[in-house]
Amino acid sequence: MNKHVDYYKILQVHHDAGQDIIDAAYRCLSKMYHPDVNKSPMVVERMKDINIAYGVIGNSKKRKSYHLEWMRHNATKPFTSTVIMKDKPSQNSAPDPEREAKREEEAAARILDEFFCETVNERWERAYEKLTRIDTENIPVEDFLEWKKAVSQVYKLGNYKITYFRKYSNCDYAGVIYPTIFQFSVGLTEMQISTKQISEETTQKYVAYDGTAWRVCLGYTDLKPTIIKFKYLAQALPKLDKDEVFMKAITKIDLLTGLYSLGGFVEQADREMLRSQRYGNPLSLGVITVKPAANGEESPDENQTDACVSYVAEILCTNIRKTDVIGRCDPLSFAILFTETKPEEAVCALEKLLDQCDTDDYLNYDISSACVPVYKGNMEQLISEALKKAVVREKNRDRDSEEGPSEYDRTKLGKYKLSDILGFNRKGKNHF
Repeated sequence: MNKHVDYYKILQVHHDAGQDIIDAAYRCLSKMYHPDVNKSPMVVERMKDINIAYGVIGNSKKRKSYHLEWMRHNATKPFTSTVIMKDKPSQNSAPDPEREAKREEEAAARILDEFFCETVNERWERAYEKLTRIDTENIPVEDFLEWKKAVSQVYKLGNYKITYFRKYSNCDYAGVIYPTIFQFSVGLTEMQISTKQISEETTQKYVAYDGTAWRVCLGYTDLKPTIIKFKYLAQALPKLDKDEVFMKAITKIDLLTGLYSLGGFVEQADREMLRSQRYGNPLSLGVITVKPAANGEESPDENQTDACVSYVAEILCTNIRKTDVIGRCDPLSFAILFTETKPEEAVCALEKLLDQCDTDDYLNYDISSACVPVYKGNMEQLISEALKKAVVREKNRDRDSEEGPSEYDRTKLGKYKLSDILGFNRKGKNHF
Protein backbone atom coordinates (compact mmCIF):
# COMPACT_ATOMS: atom_id res chain seq x y z
CA MET A 1 0.00 0.00 0.00
CA ASN A 2 1.35 3.41 -0.97
CA LYS A 3 2.25 5.66 1.94
CA HIS A 4 0.11 8.81 2.20
CA VAL A 5 2.06 12.02 1.58
CA ASP A 6 0.75 15.26 3.08
CA TYR A 7 1.18 17.78 0.25
CA TYR A 8 -0.37 20.55 2.37
CA LYS A 9 2.38 20.05 4.94
CA ILE A 10 5.09 20.09 2.25
CA LEU A 11 3.84 23.48 0.95
CA GLN A 12 3.26 24.66 4.56
CA VAL A 13 -0.37 25.65 3.96
CA HIS A 14 -3.65 24.88 5.71
CA HIS A 15 -5.82 22.22 4.07
CA ASP A 16 -8.56 24.84 3.53
CA ALA A 17 -6.14 27.36 1.97
CA GLY A 18 -7.31 29.15 -1.17
CA GLN A 19 -5.54 28.95 -4.52
CA ASP A 20 -3.90 32.36 -3.96
CA ILE A 21 -2.30 31.13 -0.75
CA ILE A 22 -1.06 27.90 -2.36
CA ASP A 23 0.43 29.82 -5.31
CA ALA A 24 2.13 32.29 -2.96
CA ALA A 25 3.53 29.46 -0.81
CA TYR A 26 4.88 27.72 -3.91
CA ARG A 27 6.59 30.90 -5.12
CA CYS A 28 8.14 31.50 -1.70
CA LEU A 29 9.43 27.92 -1.30
CA SER A 30 10.68 27.77 -4.91
CA LYS A 31 12.77 30.85 -4.27
CA MET A 32 13.97 29.56 -0.90
CA TYR A 33 15.06 26.14 -2.22
CA HIS A 34 16.24 27.15 -5.69
CA PRO A 35 19.64 25.48 -6.38
CA ASP A 36 21.15 28.85 -7.30
CA VAL A 37 20.26 30.22 -3.86
CA ASN A 38 20.33 27.24 -1.52
CA LYS A 39 23.51 25.15 -1.59
CA SER A 40 22.24 22.43 0.75
CA PRO A 41 22.88 18.86 -0.56
CA MET A 42 19.21 18.03 0.11
CA VAL A 43 17.83 20.97 -1.88
CA VAL A 44 17.25 18.93 -5.06
CA GLU A 45 15.08 16.36 -3.27
CA ARG A 46 13.30 19.13 -1.33
CA MET A 47 12.54 21.04 -4.55
CA LYS A 48 11.33 17.83 -6.17
CA ASP A 49 8.86 17.27 -3.31
CA ILE A 50 7.66 20.90 -3.56
CA ASN A 51 7.03 20.58 -7.31
CA ILE A 52 5.17 17.28 -6.88
CA ALA A 53 3.00 18.77 -4.09
CA TYR A 54 2.18 21.89 -6.13
CA GLY A 55 1.45 19.75 -9.18
CA VAL A 56 -1.33 18.05 -7.19
CA ILE A 57 -2.90 20.68 -4.89
CA GLY A 58 -2.08 23.50 -7.30
CA ASN A 59 -4.41 21.83 -9.82
CA SER A 60 -8.10 22.17 -8.91
CA LYS A 61 -9.12 18.77 -10.38
CA LYS A 62 -6.23 16.85 -8.86
CA ARG A 63 -6.67 18.63 -5.54
CA LYS A 64 -10.33 17.60 -5.35
CA SER A 65 -9.53 13.88 -5.52
CA TYR A 66 -6.43 14.23 -3.32
CA HIS A 67 -8.38 16.17 -0.68
CA LEU A 68 -10.79 13.23 -0.29
CA GLU A 69 -7.82 10.97 0.34
CA TRP A 70 -6.34 13.52 2.77
CA MET A 71 -9.64 13.74 4.69
CA ARG A 72 -9.85 9.96 5.01
CA HIS A 73 -6.30 9.79 6.29
CA ASN A 74 -6.75 12.67 8.75
CA ALA A 75 -10.37 11.99 9.76
CA THR A 76 -9.45 11.04 13.33
CA LYS A 77 -6.43 13.31 13.66
CA PRO A 78 -6.59 16.76 15.30
CA PHE A 79 -5.14 19.85 13.66
CA THR A 80 -1.38 19.32 13.64
CA SER A 81 1.16 21.69 15.08
CA THR A 82 3.10 24.06 12.83
CA VAL A 83 5.88 24.53 15.39
CA ILE A 84 8.81 22.17 14.93
CA MET A 85 10.21 21.07 18.28
CA LYS A 86 13.70 19.76 18.85
CA ASP A 87 14.50 16.55 20.72
CA LYS A 88 14.74 16.89 24.46
CA PRO A 89 18.28 16.78 25.86
CA SER A 90 19.44 13.70 27.71
CA GLN A 91 18.78 13.65 31.46
CA ASN A 92 22.48 12.97 32.02
CA SER A 93 23.63 16.08 30.13
CA ALA A 94 24.96 19.03 32.09
CA PRO A 95 22.73 22.13 32.46
CA ASP A 96 23.21 24.49 29.54
CA PRO A 97 21.80 28.05 29.97
CA GLU A 98 21.52 28.53 26.23
CA ARG A 99 19.70 25.22 25.82
CA GLU A 100 17.39 26.00 28.73
CA ALA A 101 16.52 29.37 27.17
CA LYS A 102 15.77 27.61 23.89
CA ARG A 103 13.53 25.10 25.67
CA GLU A 104 11.63 27.95 27.30
CA GLU A 105 11.11 29.59 23.90
CA GLU A 106 9.89 26.33 22.39
CA ALA A 107 7.50 25.69 25.30
CA ALA A 108 6.03 29.20 24.95
CA ALA A 109 5.72 28.78 21.15
CA ARG A 110 3.99 25.42 21.68
CA ILE A 111 1.26 26.85 23.92
CA LEU A 112 0.67 29.72 21.47
CA ASP A 113 0.47 27.24 18.60
CA GLU A 114 -2.08 25.18 20.56
CA PHE A 115 -4.09 28.37 21.15
CA PHE A 116 -4.27 29.07 17.42
CA CYS A 117 -4.96 25.41 16.61
CA GLU A 118 -8.02 25.50 18.86
CA THR A 119 -9.07 28.82 17.30
CA VAL A 120 -8.79 27.48 13.74
CA ASN A 121 -10.89 24.45 14.68
CA GLU A 122 -13.38 26.70 16.57
CA ARG A 123 -12.79 24.89 19.86
CA TRP A 124 -12.96 28.18 21.70
CA GLU A 125 -13.50 26.75 25.18
CA ARG A 126 -10.13 25.01 24.95
CA ALA A 127 -8.51 28.18 23.64
CA TYR A 128 -9.92 30.05 26.66
CA GLU A 129 -8.22 27.56 29.01
CA LYS A 130 -4.82 28.65 27.70
CA LEU A 131 -5.21 32.31 28.77
CA THR A 132 -3.47 33.86 31.77
CA ARG A 133 -5.24 33.93 35.14
CA ILE A 134 -5.66 37.73 35.00
CA ASP A 135 -7.31 37.40 31.56
CA THR A 136 -9.82 34.81 32.80
CA GLU A 137 -10.61 37.08 35.77
CA ASN A 138 -11.20 40.13 33.53
CA ILE A 139 -12.97 38.28 30.67
CA PRO A 140 -15.78 35.81 31.51
CA VAL A 141 -15.84 32.69 29.35
CA GLU A 142 -19.29 33.71 28.03
CA ASP A 143 -17.88 36.98 26.68
CA PHE A 144 -14.90 35.18 25.16
CA LEU A 145 -17.14 32.68 23.33
CA GLU A 146 -19.50 35.43 22.15
CA TRP A 147 -16.53 37.43 20.87
CA LYS A 148 -15.10 34.47 18.95
CA LYS A 149 -18.48 33.68 17.44
CA ALA A 150 -18.99 37.31 16.37
CA VAL A 151 -15.56 37.42 14.73
CA SER A 152 -16.23 34.12 12.91
CA GLN A 153 -19.28 35.74 11.25
CA VAL A 154 -16.95 38.24 9.56
CA TYR A 155 -13.58 36.49 9.19
CA LYS A 156 -12.39 32.90 8.86
CA LEU A 157 -8.87 32.16 10.06
CA GLY A 158 -6.79 30.01 7.73
CA ASN A 159 -3.06 29.44 7.84
CA TYR A 160 -0.73 31.02 10.42
CA LYS A 161 3.00 31.14 11.11
CA ILE A 162 4.58 31.82 14.51
CA THR A 163 8.00 33.51 14.69
CA TYR A 164 9.98 34.29 17.86
CA PHE A 165 10.60 38.02 18.38
CA ARG A 166 12.07 38.70 21.83
CA LYS A 167 12.10 37.81 25.56
CA TYR A 168 11.21 40.00 28.57
CA SER A 169 12.21 39.30 32.20
CA ASN A 170 10.19 40.45 35.26
CA CYS A 171 7.63 42.05 32.98
CA ASP A 172 4.34 43.72 34.04
CA TYR A 173 1.21 42.55 32.22
CA ALA A 174 -2.21 43.80 33.36
CA GLY A 175 -0.84 44.62 36.83
CA VAL A 176 0.85 41.24 37.35
CA ILE A 177 4.65 40.81 37.34
CA TYR A 178 5.64 37.70 35.37
CA PRO A 179 9.20 36.29 35.60
CA THR A 180 9.31 35.69 31.82
CA ILE A 181 7.22 36.86 28.85
CA PHE A 182 7.96 35.93 25.24
CA GLN A 183 6.84 38.09 22.32
CA PHE A 184 5.98 36.36 19.03
CA SER A 185 5.12 37.72 15.60
CA VAL A 186 2.21 35.80 14.06
CA GLY A 187 1.48 35.94 10.34
CA LEU A 188 -2.21 35.26 9.73
CA THR A 189 -4.09 34.38 6.56
CA GLU A 190 -7.78 35.21 6.85
CA MET A 191 -10.78 35.31 4.55
CA GLN A 192 -13.59 37.84 4.73
CA ILE A 193 -16.79 35.79 4.74
CA SER A 194 -19.03 38.13 2.74
CA THR A 195 -16.63 38.92 -0.12
CA LYS A 196 -14.40 35.79 -0.03
CA GLN A 197 -11.38 38.12 -0.18
CA ILE A 198 -8.19 36.61 1.29
CA SER A 199 -5.72 38.84 3.10
CA GLU A 200 -2.50 38.40 5.05
CA GLU A 201 -1.94 40.20 8.35
CA THR A 202 0.76 40.23 11.03
CA THR A 203 0.02 40.60 14.74
CA GLN A 204 2.02 40.47 17.96
CA LYS A 205 1.16 37.94 20.69
CA TYR A 206 2.64 37.52 24.17
CA VAL A 207 3.05 34.34 26.21
CA ALA A 208 3.74 34.61 29.97
CA TYR A 209 5.12 32.12 32.50
CA ASP A 210 3.11 32.25 35.74
CA GLY A 211 5.46 30.04 37.76
CA THR A 212 3.80 26.75 36.85
CA ALA A 213 2.83 26.93 33.16
CA TRP A 214 2.96 29.09 30.03
CA ARG A 215 -0.18 31.13 29.32
CA VAL A 216 -1.31 33.28 26.38
CA CYS A 217 -1.88 36.99 27.06
CA LEU A 218 -5.18 38.02 25.46
CA GLY A 219 -4.56 41.77 25.58
CA TYR A 220 -8.18 42.83 26.36
CA THR A 221 -9.74 43.94 29.63
CA ASP A 222 -13.29 44.24 28.24
CA LEU A 223 -14.60 42.49 25.12
CA LYS A 224 -18.11 43.96 25.01
CA PRO A 225 -17.27 46.94 22.70
CA THR A 226 -15.44 44.58 20.32
CA ILE A 227 -18.37 42.15 20.31
CA ILE A 228 -20.77 44.95 19.38
CA LYS A 229 -18.46 46.10 16.57
CA PHE A 230 -18.20 42.66 14.95
CA LYS A 231 -21.93 42.00 15.29
CA TYR A 232 -22.58 45.28 13.49
CA LEU A 233 -20.06 44.38 10.77
CA ALA A 234 -21.70 41.00 10.24
CA GLN A 235 -25.06 42.70 9.62
CA ALA A 236 -23.73 45.66 7.63
CA LEU A 237 -21.44 43.81 5.21
CA PRO A 238 -23.07 42.84 1.90
CA LYS A 239 -24.23 39.27 1.59
CA LEU A 240 -22.59 37.10 -1.03
CA ASP A 241 -24.53 37.07 -4.30
CA LYS A 242 -23.52 33.93 -6.24
CA ASP A 243 -24.77 35.34 -9.55
CA GLU A 244 -22.81 38.54 -9.00
CA VAL A 245 -19.66 36.58 -8.10
CA PHE A 246 -20.11 34.45 -11.22
CA MET A 247 -20.50 37.48 -13.48
CA LYS A 248 -17.44 39.14 -11.95
CA ALA A 249 -15.44 35.98 -12.54
CA ILE A 250 -16.61 35.80 -16.17
CA THR A 251 -15.50 39.38 -16.84
CA LYS A 252 -12.01 38.48 -15.65
CA ILE A 253 -11.61 35.73 -18.27
CA ASP A 254 -11.20 36.19 -22.02
CA LEU A 255 -13.76 33.86 -23.62
CA LEU A 256 -11.80 33.25 -26.83
CA THR A 257 -8.49 32.19 -25.29
CA GLY A 258 -9.35 31.23 -21.71
CA LEU A 259 -6.64 33.62 -20.44
CA TYR A 260 -7.19 36.55 -18.11
CA SER A 261 -8.99 39.50 -19.66
CA LEU A 262 -7.48 42.97 -19.26
CA GLY A 263 -9.40 43.48 -15.99
CA GLY A 264 -8.40 40.06 -14.64
CA PHE A 265 -4.76 40.56 -15.61
CA VAL A 266 -4.60 44.01 -14.00
CA GLU A 267 -6.09 42.63 -10.76
CA GLN A 268 -3.47 39.87 -10.58
CA ALA A 269 -0.68 42.23 -11.63
CA ASP A 270 -1.58 44.75 -8.91
CA ARG A 271 -1.19 42.01 -6.30
CA GLU A 272 2.20 41.07 -7.67
CA MET A 273 3.27 44.73 -7.64
CA LEU A 274 2.36 44.96 -3.95
CA ARG A 275 4.39 41.82 -3.21
CA SER A 276 7.28 43.23 -5.24
CA GLN A 277 7.25 46.49 -3.28
CA ARG A 278 6.96 44.63 0.03
CA TYR A 279 9.77 42.13 -0.53
CA GLY A 280 11.93 44.00 -3.08
CA ASN A 281 11.57 41.39 -5.82
CA PRO A 282 12.02 42.53 -9.45
CA LEU A 283 9.09 42.54 -11.90
CA SER A 284 9.10 42.76 -15.69
CA LEU A 285 6.29 43.22 -18.21
CA GLY A 286 6.30 41.73 -21.68
CA VAL A 287 3.77 42.49 -24.43
CA ILE A 288 3.13 40.58 -27.65
CA THR A 289 0.96 41.75 -30.55
CA VAL A 290 -0.25 39.33 -33.22
CA LYS A 291 -1.19 40.84 -36.58
CA PRO A 292 -2.65 38.44 -39.18
CA ALA A 293 -1.03 38.90 -42.57
CA ALA A 294 -3.21 39.56 -45.61
CA ASN A 295 -3.58 36.91 -48.29
CA GLY A 296 -2.93 38.80 -51.48
CA GLU A 297 -5.30 41.72 -51.78
CA GLU A 298 -7.80 40.35 -49.24
CA SER A 299 -7.70 41.67 -45.70
CA PRO A 300 -7.75 39.13 -42.84
CA ASP A 301 -11.30 38.27 -41.77
CA GLU A 302 -12.55 37.81 -38.21
CA ASN A 303 -12.13 34.03 -38.30
CA GLN A 304 -8.52 34.28 -39.39
CA THR A 305 -7.80 36.84 -36.66
CA ASP A 306 -9.41 34.66 -33.97
CA ALA A 307 -7.49 31.64 -35.24
CA CYS A 308 -4.15 33.44 -34.99
CA VAL A 309 -4.90 34.83 -31.52
CA SER A 310 -6.11 31.43 -30.24
CA TYR A 311 -3.08 29.65 -31.67
CA VAL A 312 -0.55 32.03 -30.14
CA ALA A 313 -2.45 32.06 -26.82
CA GLU A 314 -2.20 28.29 -26.56
CA ILE A 315 1.54 28.32 -27.24
CA LEU A 316 2.16 31.08 -24.68
CA CYS A 317 0.00 29.47 -22.00
CA THR A 318 1.74 26.11 -22.49
CA ASN A 319 5.27 27.48 -22.24
CA ILE A 320 5.22 30.24 -19.59
CA ARG A 321 6.24 29.52 -16.01
CA LYS A 322 3.50 28.71 -13.52
CA THR A 323 4.44 31.70 -11.40
CA ASP A 324 4.06 34.20 -14.27
CA VAL A 325 0.78 35.95 -15.15
CA ILE A 326 -0.58 36.16 -18.71
CA GLY A 327 -3.66 37.90 -20.10
CA ARG A 328 -5.18 39.22 -23.32
CA CYS A 329 -4.93 43.00 -23.02
CA ASP A 330 -6.60 43.94 -26.31
CA PRO A 331 -8.07 42.06 -29.34
CA LEU A 332 -4.61 41.42 -30.85
CA SER A 333 -2.24 41.68 -27.88
CA PHE A 334 -1.10 39.73 -24.83
CA ALA A 335 0.58 40.93 -21.63
CA ILE A 336 2.92 38.72 -19.57
CA LEU A 337 4.08 39.65 -16.08
CA PHE A 338 7.39 37.93 -15.30
CA THR A 339 7.48 37.63 -11.49
CA GLU A 340 10.77 37.87 -9.61
CA THR A 341 12.54 38.42 -12.94
CA LYS A 342 15.01 41.15 -13.88
CA PRO A 343 14.48 42.97 -17.22
CA GLU A 344 17.42 41.28 -18.96
CA GLU A 345 16.18 37.85 -17.82
CA ALA A 346 12.65 38.71 -18.95
CA VAL A 347 13.94 39.65 -22.43
CA CYS A 348 15.51 36.20 -22.76
CA ALA A 349 12.34 34.49 -21.50
CA LEU A 350 10.19 36.49 -23.93
CA GLU A 351 12.52 35.64 -26.82
CA LYS A 352 12.14 31.91 -26.06
CA LEU A 353 8.35 32.26 -26.09
CA LEU A 354 8.48 34.11 -29.41
CA ASP A 355 10.62 31.32 -30.89
CA GLN A 356 7.76 28.94 -30.11
CA CYS A 357 5.27 31.23 -31.85
CA ASP A 358 7.41 31.72 -34.95
CA THR A 359 5.74 29.50 -37.57
CA ASP A 360 4.38 29.76 -41.09
CA ASP A 361 2.81 26.31 -41.28
CA TYR A 362 -0.92 26.93 -41.01
CA LEU A 363 -1.37 30.57 -40.11
CA ASN A 364 0.32 33.65 -41.49
CA TYR A 365 0.86 36.45 -38.99
CA ASP A 366 3.42 39.01 -37.86
CA ILE A 367 4.49 39.43 -34.23
CA SER A 368 5.75 42.52 -32.46
CA SER A 369 6.94 42.61 -28.85
CA ALA A 370 8.49 44.70 -26.11
CA CYS A 371 9.72 44.14 -22.56
CA VAL A 372 9.91 46.78 -19.80
CA PRO A 373 10.72 46.79 -16.07
CA VAL A 374 7.86 47.33 -13.60
CA TYR A 375 8.31 49.37 -10.43
CA LYS A 376 5.02 51.09 -9.64
CA GLY A 377 2.17 52.91 -11.34
CA ASN A 378 -1.05 52.15 -13.19
CA MET A 379 -0.78 48.73 -14.86
CA GLU A 380 -3.09 49.60 -17.76
CA GLN A 381 -0.95 52.65 -18.51
CA LEU A 382 2.24 50.55 -18.29
CA ILE A 383 0.77 48.08 -20.79
CA SER A 384 -0.24 50.90 -23.14
CA GLU A 385 3.26 52.42 -23.03
CA ALA A 386 4.88 49.01 -23.59
CA LEU A 387 2.67 48.38 -26.66
CA LYS A 388 3.87 51.66 -28.17
CA LYS A 389 7.47 50.40 -27.83
CA ALA A 390 6.72 47.06 -29.50
CA VAL A 391 9.02 46.19 -32.39
CA VAL A 392 8.08 43.86 -35.25
CA ARG A 393 9.94 40.56 -35.05
CA GLU A 394 11.63 39.13 -38.10
CA LYS A 395 10.58 35.57 -38.77
CA ASN A 396 13.12 32.81 -38.51
CA ARG A 397 13.18 31.13 -41.89
CA ASP A 398 16.49 29.32 -41.53
CA ARG A 399 14.85 26.01 -40.81
CA ASP A 400 12.60 26.14 -43.89
CA SER A 401 13.87 24.52 -47.07
CA GLU A 402 12.97 25.64 -50.56
CA GLU A 403 10.36 22.88 -50.67
CA GLY A 404 8.74 24.12 -47.47
CA PRO A 405 8.67 22.78 -43.90
CA SER A 406 8.75 19.06 -43.28
CA GLU A 407 5.94 17.03 -41.78
CA TYR A 408 8.06 16.72 -38.60
CA ASP A 409 8.13 20.51 -38.21
CA ARG A 410 4.39 20.75 -38.74
CA THR A 411 3.65 18.20 -36.05
CA LYS A 412 5.97 19.90 -33.58
CA LEU A 413 4.81 23.47 -34.13
CA GLY A 414 1.07 23.21 -33.83
CA LYS A 415 -1.52 21.17 -31.99
CA TYR A 416 -4.37 22.02 -34.36
CA LYS A 417 -4.79 22.48 -38.09
CA LEU A 418 -6.33 25.67 -39.42
CA SER A 419 -9.76 24.06 -39.85
CA ASP A 420 -9.67 22.84 -36.24
CA ILE A 421 -8.85 26.28 -34.88
CA LEU A 422 -11.45 28.10 -36.97
CA GLY A 423 -14.21 25.81 -35.73
CA PHE A 424 -13.01 25.23 -32.20
CA ASN A 425 -14.93 27.95 -30.37
CA ARG A 426 -18.08 27.25 -32.34
CA LYS A 427 -18.15 23.90 -30.54
CA GLY A 428 -18.86 25.78 -27.32
CA LYS A 429 -15.56 25.31 -25.51
CA ASN A 430 -12.12 26.85 -25.23
CA HIS A 431 -8.61 25.49 -25.43
CA PHE A 432 -8.20 25.49 -21.67
